Amino acid sequence: MNIAGLRGMGSRFFRYVRDPHVALWRKLAGVMAVVYFLSPVDALPDVIPVLGWLDDLGVLSAAAFFMVREVQRHQVAVAGEDVPQGTSAPVSSKTV
Repeated sequence: MNIAGLRGMGSRFFRYVRDPHVALWRKLAGVMAVVYFLSPVDALPDVIPVLGWLDDLGVLSAAAFFMVREVQRHQVAVAGEDVPQGTSAPVSSKTV
């Protein structure tokens, strides 16, 4: 992903977080994963060299995938709301 893609994802993420229709628990999923990562209390303690780090990495990865999927789904839902009822979304004139 390039810088423009990251910038676009960041703006979509902040739009997602500010939307009052999105449930609070969905917004807090990423925050709670970071809290788990920074917390000294883990399912597997970090003093166990590899396993302790892998559980943190797994939680962060799962939260990141969840948040990306949620933001993409939110973008589709918002785009669907922008189309006036009784009309269809514009279709690209490019052929593949």
